Amino acid sequence: MSLEEVCNYLTFFINGEKVIEHNAEPEWTLLWYLRNKRGLTGSKLGCGEGGCGACTVMVSDYDHRLSKVIHRAINACLAPICSMDGFHIITVEGIGNTKQGIHPIQERIAEFYGSQCGFCTPGIVMSLYGTLNNIEAPTEKDIEDSFDGNLCRCTGYRPILDAAKTFACNTTKKSECEGQQERCSNDILISTTDDKLKPYQNEQNKKCPTLEFPPLLFHFKPQYLHIRGMIRKRESVEWYRPVTLTELLKLKHLYPTSKLILGNSEIQIETKFKNFHYPIMVGITHIDELNAINRDDDGMILGAAVTLTRLKEHLEQWMQQVEPYQRAICHAILNQLKYFASQQIRNVACLGGNIVNASPISDLNPVLQACGAQLKLQKHGRDETRFVSVCDFFLSYRKVDIQPEEVLVSIHIPFTSKDEYIHSYKQARRRDDDIGIVSAGFRVKVSKVNVQVNGYEPEMRWSVEEAHLSLGGMAPITVMARKTEQFLKGQIWSKETMKKAIKYLLEELPLTELTPGGQPEYRRTLVTSFWFKFYLYVCKQLRKYYPEQSEATVEQVPSSHYSATKHYQRKISHGQQEHQLKPHTNKVVGSSVLHRSAYLQVTGEAKYTDDMPMLPGCLYSALVLSTQAHAKIIEIDKTQAEHVPGFVGYFGHQDVPGNNETGDIVHDEEVFVSSIVECVGQIIGICVADTESHAQQAAKLIAIKYENLFPQIFTIDQAIEHNKYLGSERYLEMGNLEQGMQESDHIIESQFYMGGQEHFYLETNCCLAVPLEEEEMQLWSSTQNPSKTQDLTAQALGIPSNKVVCHVKRMGGGFGGKETRTIPPCIAVAVAAFKLQRPIRLNIERDYDMAITGQRHAFKGAYKVGFTSKGMLKAMELHLYANAGWSHDLSFPVLERALFHCDNTYNFKNMKVYGRLCKTNLPSMTAFRGFGGPQGLMTCEIVIDHIAKYLKLEPSLIRRQNMYREGDMTHFKQNLTSWHIPEMWDELIVSSEYEQRLEQVRQFNVEHRYRKRGISIIPTKFGIAFTAKFLNQAGALIHIYKDGSILLTHGGTEMGQGLHTKMIQICSELLGVDISLVRISETSTDKVPNTSPTAASAASDLNGMAIKIACQQLNERLEPIRRESPDFTWFQLISKAYYERINLSAQGFYATPNVGGDILNNRAHFNYFTQGCGCSEVEIDTLTGDSHVIRTDILMDLGNSINPYIDIGQIEGAFVQGLGLMTMEELIWGDEQHKWLKPGYLFTRGPGTYKIPSFNDVPIDFRVSLFKNAPNPLAIFSSKAVGEPPLFLSSSVFFAIKQACESYRQENGIQEFLKLNSPATSERIRMACSDEFTKETVGEKHAEFQAQGSF
Repeated sequence: MSLEEVCNYLTFFINGEKVIEHNAEPEWTLLWYLRNKRGLTGSKLGCGEGGCGACTVMVSDYDHRLSKVIHRAINACLAPICSMDGFHIITVEGIGNTKQGIHPIQERIAEFYGSQCGFCTPGIVMSLYGTLNNIEAPTEKDIEDSFDGNLCRCTGYRPILDAAKTFACNTTKKSECEGQQERCSNDILISTTDDKLKPYQNEQNKKCPTLEFPPLLFHFKPQYLHIRGMIRKRESVEWYRPVTLTELLKLKHLYPTSKLILGNSEIQIETKFKNFHYPIMVGITHIDELNAINRDDDGMILGAAVTLTRLKEHLEQWMQQVEPYQRAICHAILNQLKYFASQQIRNVACLGGNIVNASPISDLNPVLQACGAQLKLQKHGRDETRFVSVCDFFLSYRKVDIQPEEVLVSIHIPFTSKDEYIHSYKQARRRDDDIGIVSAGFRVKVSKVNVQVNGYEPEMRWSVEEAHLSLGGMAPITVMARKTEQFLKGQIWSKETMKKAIKYLLEELPLTELTPGGQPEYRRTLVTSFWFKFYLYVCKQLRKYYPEQSEATVEQVPSSHYSATKHYQRKISHGQQEHQLKPHTNKVVGSSVLHRSAYLQVTGEAKYTDDMPMLPGCLYSALVLSTQAHAKIIEIDKTQAEHVPGFVGYFGHQDVPGNNETGDIVHDEEVFVSSIVECVGQIIGICVADTESHAQQAAKLIAIKYENLFPQIFTIDQAIEHNKYLGSERYLEMGNLEQGMQESDHIIESQFYMGGQEHFYLETNCCLAVPLEEEEMQLWSSTQNPSKTQDLTAQALGIPSNKVVCHVKRMGGGFGGKETRTIPPCIAVAVAAFKLQRPIRLNIERDYDMAITGQRHAFKGAYKVGFTSKGMLKAMELHLYANAGWSHDLSFPVLERALFHCDNTYNFKNMKVYGRLCKTNLPSMTAFRGFGGPQGLMTCEIVIDHIAKYLKLEPSLIRRQNMYREGDMTHFKQNLTSWHIPEMWDELIVSSEYEQRLEQVRQFNVEHRYRKRGISIIPTKFGIAFTAKFLNQAGALIHIYKDGSILLTHGGTEMGQGLHTKMIQICSELLGVDISLVRISETSTDKVPNTSPTAASAASDLNGMAIKIACQQLNERLEPIRRESPDFTWFQLISKAYYERINLSAQGFYATPNVGGDILNNRAHFNYFTQGCGCSEVEIDTLTGDSHVIRTDILMDLGNSINPYIDIGQIEGAFVQGLGLMTMEELIWGDEQHKWLKPGYLFTRGPGTYKIPSFNDVPIDFRVSLFKNAPNPLAIFSSKAVGEPPLFLSSSVFFAIKQACESYRQENGIQEFLKLNSPATSERIRMACSDEFTKETVGEKHAEFQAQGSF
């Protein structure tokens, strides 16, 4: 090929603007290019692995084969910039902005309160934009499905779904209420999803304005592309893009080790996270043979580069065109594609890539093996074509039967024939965007035979002619169960055969505790469960196709058993919100004012720390972290790092100019480890370089020699065994425990474990340090705690605090994770900047952030409780143990709050509760929404549930009769006032229809053998105040400028909770001005000093009162002019005040009275308690452990809400975050229960392995009400705090799941109390549903089996 025919530059459009890029590097991702080369920072880096959707953009190209423009939402963090040649790239900035007008998608998400922290919002906007451009008349289901690749940690998803469904073509009534957009009666506002959609029924409102596809691209002709780059020293990277199969085969012949790339979903992970280097990359997007889709009488012939989205579209078409018996294979593949990765991934990932990648946990490969698919391989030269069966293709882990020069060209998938049945199965930690724990493809071909039964006349039966059983997740490769297949041939299709086959399956699929991925018992149980489901499926199909003969030829199966064949079909979600209208005396407070940054967030204009433009001379940094759990540092070798291009320096403990010791409460940490590392992920040093990639490369090349130290302790039980604790034991007591036990009719004791939780804020930790003159240091950090950041940085630098200023504009989520653990990385950056006297920035990527910043504490509770035969509580002794990690951090306050909340809403009368902090070789655990409260509350509810099961009484009865009453005293000597829980409970029992639904659940469970439902109702109280008295203070600063505009500054930080919005409302209300005149720029330590962290749900109370005091000062100064000129407008008033030299600036300070904890003297006093009740109904698949929430009702007492919709958003977000804590989110560490991992290593360090709830997990029916007529006199404008209290109501889902499991166990004759630890993952649910299958995998004690966990 001549040089003239080779193109060495890229041509594409970004938001309508043509770009010709001559200097592209093949290793650049589209996201990196947009943010760093084009300044388009709306698209965010959330994970770097295509798992969160924050980076979503839409790309479009003209498909000459189809003669139409194809639109795709994709992950910009995965897409190589070189793959964008000939595309139109549309980012969130391109569809609308606040200056020229915003897009209807942006507008509705903002106005439906669908953006809180806003970091995920641009990606969500672009996912919806892609769907609306791709589907002409999208249904509500299309729209809900379009978000399977996006995560949001703040909202709880419901408002986003409501906003998105305004574009649906088929909005249908889902709730019982009719009405306008919002309905008011008796000062109560009720708004349902139906109400919100009603104003958008007009067809015009459903149209999605689109950015015009560039006319030039209609005529774009792709050329042979060759882009040569030089990312690393002496390691060139080249990108080729052939346009014919011949060119591709020649390239493969020249470069046998080259990597073929379409979606880049695997290669990008390997290069980014596994440090693989591929010098030659070949894009295969434009080769006709690889994109062809054909169908003949025998089956489908699919080009290897056919995307999964195109495959899905064609399969859905063919389902309507082929013979009914041929559809089975289409259905089996579609069944896996439904939950295969995400929409963004399916839009670019191809079938051939999935096969050649050879993942042992592939969703599709078991189906392809089961159906006997054939692969066509070609290489350069004559007659160099080879056909290989998928059954023989996988050789060993990630090794396949393909020669280096060969290319997979196409896949032939045969249709199923008559009397042939195929089905696919998969179980994952989460339904959406999660690879399977176990996946399966089963196929049998049967025929009728005469069989002699019990010596009588021969009878017709179905016999197995062929059997193909393929499984993923059970071996290093996708494996065929050959022995089982051989056994099945010639066998009668019967339950007896099915049971015998299980023996063979388990024999040839052994797993041990050392098997990568763990969960050996669960995985083996899933295999048997899938096989049983398939047995029932075939029986059902035989009855369907041969109804007249089925009675004689097919075994009788009880109708209730066919519930095992039911596939989860999610209904369209909907919600309802109910609250009081604002008091008539208020103008602004009590109104649902929009989040003040909402429009900026939906347009991508809102700036976060990493979005700040580069300063002149700014450098990048990367942390050097410990790789051992407990070891002594012997040597640090910087030699290799110093050879990285652009390397500036390495800084460690010897470079700290001030104090290397640090810590929030106890200074038991170091800025940089000097000698002994206590966990994997401790900061040893920091590398600085000219670019981020060079800094990261250098950090990985710092060679550290260790000497391992022992013991290495990772779990609570290990710490107890070795007597490893931090500090002394804490305890509280009330009454006479011994006497209470003596008065009890019954005494039971047990223990409970509750796992930790990753914060998973969408914006990872990042900071910028800028040194100035006279040793000044300016910090921009994503932190909830600017003053503590200022203090500890000053100590490390050896300068006074007045030389350090910490700025916080906004955070992309925090949840407690940015209260203290943001500070060590920030200090490290500040030290390097101080030494070099140059600006330095740090952006910690998701995998490192999760590994080093700590999580929610895992807890163990050991209890002994006494009670009467009627279920009245008499006494409880409780021991709580928290896994604190290696240092104190905030663990003592967390433990104390757990002890303060272990009574929940019940009067135990006599109590002794003890708490210990277990020191382990894990990163220091830290604050997380609820701050120990959920762990204490959960242990209490486990106790209540145990009592109910012991007495065979309804748990709701035990809960109701033991509730505190007005004026009762808690175990920490606080009298309960304004106590609404009994009344709220009774109200929710009625409004949630609990009693009727409980009976319906029982009836459902009778009728469905393998699907069970449960329903539970749970109360909660949460004390509002910092237990450390000195933290209950706040300051505010108000400037009124001459033009009447107001700049408000307070000590709280905005992380999506709407704090700034509420504070603006308060200021506007008190000064009597329009809300548009009040602005908050940022939180900064040079404006308001000595701030408390934005935590403990107290920020609105504290800062709101400080603002009130400042406003009162201003009003007092302005009062004489108001009296003198009552008709003055605000602007005239301020102008007059200025000329009369009245001070228009005021500083307010507030300290909450009568609060604080004194656990050493057995007392504490919270300002008040936020109270609530929640009721949830769930359904589980007892054979897989899959679960979903059918309906949730929440009633919260928030006094007089300052902003009802923002508060409801906090309730919904907290509930869904708690749903993750209780059911899905599981931290897995290398510990005694996970021996397949390196000791102390965190396995769950990204969205690929750690699963937070997705759009698919929100309750289908989600109802939230605010308790009425309950003003709170102890807080600003009679409101109550909201951030943390609702989270625990998600435990109603846990106990509903537990109830469903117990129903199944009882049917199997198991009466023992079910010990179910948290979270109730699919594994724990399935293994709790003890039956004949768990007995096969676990043994005789299967009913007592406990799934492994990191506690």
